[in-house]
Amino acid sequence: MKMRKLFAGIAAAATLLGGMALGATSAQAGDAATTAGTAFITVKNSQVGHTYKAYKFATLTVDTDNEGKSVQVGTDSAWKTAVQQAVNVANNVQQPVQTMPAEYAGNPAAYAATKTADEVWFRTFAANMNVPQGTDANGTVSGDGGAVAINNLTEGWYLVTDAYMKDDQQTTGVNAIVATTLGGLAKDFTVVGDKGTGQGTIHAVGMFVAKNENTPTIDSKTVDSADPKVSFDGKTVKIGQKLTYTVKAIVPETAAGYDSYPYYIQDVASKGLTIDKDSIKVMAGNGAADGYTITSTVSQTTGETTTTITFANAKKYAGKQLVVTYNATVNDQILDDAKVTNTAKASHDGTFDGTGVTKTLYTGNLEFLKYGVGNDENKLAGATFNVYAGAKVEGTPLKFTSTKTGANGVYKFNAKGSTNVISGDDGKIVLNGLAAGKYTFKETGFVAGYAKNIVPEFTIEVAISDNGVVTYKLTRENNNLGLASTAVVDKVNTIKVKNVKNVTQLPLTGAAGTTLFTVVALLVAGAGVAVALKSRQRMH
Repeated sequence: MKMRKLFAGIAAAATLLGGMALGATSAQAGDAATTAGTAFITVKNSQVGHTYKAYKFATLTVDTDNEGKSVQVGTDSAWKTAVQQAVNVANNVQQPVQTMPAEYAGNPAAYAATKTADEVWFRTFAANMNVPQGTDANGTVSGDGGAVAINNLTEGWYLVTDAYMKDDQQTTGVNAIVATTLGGLAKDFTVVGDKGTGQGTIHAVGMFVAKNENTPTIDSKTVDSADPKVSFDGKTVKIGQKLTYTVKAIVPETAAGYDSYPYYIQDVASKGLTIDKDSIKVMAGNGAADGYTITSTVSQTTGETTTTITFANAKKYAGKQLVVTYNATVNDQILDDAKVTNTAKASHDGTFDGTGVTKTLYTGNLEFLKYGVGNDENKLAGATFNVYAGAKVEGTPLKFTSTKTGANGVYKFNAKGSTNVISGDDGKIVLNGLAAGKYTFKETGFVAGYAKNIVPEFTIEVAISDNGVVTYKLTRENNNLGLASTAVVDKVNTIKVKNVKNVTQLPLTGAAGTTLFTVVALLVAGAGVAVALKSRQRMH
């Protein structure tokens, strides 16, 4: 079959990945110059773990009779069947269905050259190009995340395949149809086919931007207190605490090579977090991003909140970092797992199967046993305490709500609750939903029959390890009367807080013993002063 001539101006991108060069930038002659008889194809934005192979399926010969402005296309003999089959599939997607003119029989690549301006047709053609059995690649290169070159090629039209491993399976990526530079020049070559086929173009620059990128990743995810006045250690939280999350992700440079590049950022939060959808902001550089929508759904099964930010076309953000911020509040469902988690992922196709970035925050608890003397040992219900954040009785007492109905002594932190926590019938006070730190207790309501002027005051420190294990202990702060102590109760180390009926029942050891003797000494001294005064009065 005679070679078909191709003329007319190339539409800046007829051979990029996916079968098209749409959106590609023409290279200057010096950018891709070749030595005599050799050429190369540069794969821009190559991906680590991907292997790119180039197969020459057609010759491209510069027509010197037309001042080097047009080329002749000839299908390599081993590729005629493969090219013809791809042409047939592409023709069948047209409406109405098209048929290749008879004059292209034996040279289907020349026909394909007349169709490069038809995006749908050429993309389908490229996707359905299959390497003939037994055909070796003319060149191979491994991706490294940047631009890599397939070297030592002869000038011509190439199919570039992409292969990589995914889930331990060999996976085939999107094909690219790429023309090398011709005569050592990177330029647009134009021709006109038959009147019935219209105008075709070839963009001979010897490069393309790989669209088969690895799954996009999240660069970083951080969390901080939404209120700068509220302390936050970055690891533990209390119920009702308001947080600000920040997610950063760079849109792949690949986006620049697409006509339209969808991009997604998704965040899945566990049921212990209530997401404030209205607080979500997306920034690009120093300004607000645009062109995105936000969807937020709550699973009826797991209670998880899935928030997805969708860019229908993120092409203009190619290579740029997007910064997403939003607020969330820790709710009491954190108690089910004693932690909250949320995971951010990115995607270019709406499938979130890549590695995400997860933030996990834990919550803690503490408890102590309230007991009296005599028959009330280990069980004293109805004692009331105020709780303060830190190691001092200062500021506003924390508020708690009962987890269950009734006076059972089990409470959860809640800023809308009551400042009073009361020991239950088992003598215990149990507090849940606490961040790590120190908590100071002061008894404010006393059981009938017990001294009201001998007030237990003590501090408990809650610690939470990096894997969420909670421990708490009695500290030395504030326990001046020694009414709080640690003892083994039912084979368990337990913090015990004693109520007394009079000063003689105070512990006699340690600082408390010193305090008791001081009190007694003061009482004796006071009595002595009173006797002396009376004696002086009698003398006068």
